[in-house]
Amino acid sequence: MWLLGEPWVVVRLQGRLVAFEDRCPHRLAPLSAGRVCGDELQCAYHGWRFDGDGRCNAIPAISDGDHIPKRATLRRAWGVQEHCGLIWLAPEEPLCPPHLFPEWESPGFEQIWTTIVDTPVSAGQLVDNFLDAAHFPFVHQGTFGDHKAAAVVDDGIVREGWTVRTEFSTWYHNFDDPLVEAGIHDAVQPQGLLKQGNASLTVYLRLRFPVTGATFGILFCCTPETADRTRIYKLVARDDLAGDLHRAARTVADEDKILAEDLAVLERYRAMELHLDPTIELHTKADRLSLAWRRLLAEWANTGPSLAAGPAVNPLPVA
Repeated sequence: MWLLGEPWVVVRLQGRLVAFEDRCPHRLAPLSAGRVCGDELQCAYHGWRFDGDGRCNAIPAISDGDHIPKRATLRRAWGVQEHCGLIWLAPEEPLCPPHLFPEWESPGFEQIWTTIVDTPVSAGQLVDNFLDAAHFPFVHQGTFGDHKAAAVVDDGIVREGWTVRTEFSTWYHNFDDPLVEAGIHDAVQPQGLLKQGNASLTVYLRLRFPVTGATFGILFCCTPETADRTRIYKLVARDDLAGDLHRAARTVADEDKILAEDLAVLERYRAMELHLDPTIELHTKADRLSLAWRRLLAEWANTGPSLAAGPAVNPLPVA
């Protein structure tokens, strides 16, 4: 698994998840090629064995009485945890925990995994795009976008610690409503949106549809694997499926198409980077949420390590 240009191995030892830099200190072989032996991780190359704290407990090529070098230890990540079916890895102490996703475990909501996607677009650009609402009528003309949603009027930006959020009402071409085809409901319907970003590379989104009474929750997670590759996970929870597997499969197809519409624009950028200097691009009131989120990153970058080190926890697939 890659994060911020570094390979990591995630393993469960003694019933707990741990993560180490994916190289053995002996000949730098990838530990992800090894195996778990009891409560230890064994390197596939020369059989060195490490415990959950990264200490080497056995080197088969030397006798039992020989000294194991003190340097025979693994670099361990600050923290690793499971959340919403993903593993979240923090190489260093993060500013904030992963986003809460209340719909994911709420009664009446069904959990949906969309297709995992790799893209050269930077994780910062992807999050910035997901926080933006002004592009809906243009980028998403083939799905939910409608010209009535062109004006973006939010209820004000709220910052709490390392989190920013806003709510606003807009219009949505609800192609997922079965009563539209029957002529009972209009295709373009009002929608209430909550968007929340924190000092990480994930966004929590809640969509409410007053016409149908449905609520969707979305957790949009971006793992910056390398300088030119981001892996995207999009988790959806909705309360209006009633076990309908066909509509659940259609949700996956629809969300994949929406992401493809975004990537069709973002992947054409000449530079895959997010500008934290607010003077480089031109901004309007419609950009207030993404600007507030960029200020979080700029504030962290100006007071902490380089931005390349990663501002907070980042998701990896469950091992």
